[in-house]
Amino acid sequence: MKTQPGSDVLLQCHSPTDADIKLVKWTKPDLKSESYVIFFREERMYDDAQHPSFKNRVELKDQQMKGGDISVILKNVTMNDAGTYECYVGYRGKPELMTSIYLKVEDSGEFKVRLLPGC
Repeated sequence: MKTQPGSDVLLQCHSPTDADIKLVKWTKPDLKSESYVIFFREERMYDDAQHPSFKNRVELKDQQMKGGDISVILKNVTMNDAGTYECYVGYRGKPELMTSIYLKVEDSGEFKVRLLPGC
């Protein structure tokens, strides 16, 4: 999946069922920390488990996770957001990997020139 810095991107993930989702976690393995992109358990979001670089930039597409939709929206993408994202869902036991997405962030190479008055 490709995007540009400053844009918003939808990272899609679906659970086979929405019946009994106990845990949702999105990870980025190259963060090299115990924090998450997003961590949701027992109908509650755990902001303190979120990596600081994702604070106020990630949200579930559908808070009710209807139809098993556990996709997330990553806002204001930066070059540092490039990499692999993994979506896990837990029902009763250990969370299962549902999807893995590689996000490529490319600068368009365009730049804007603004002329100041008097130049």
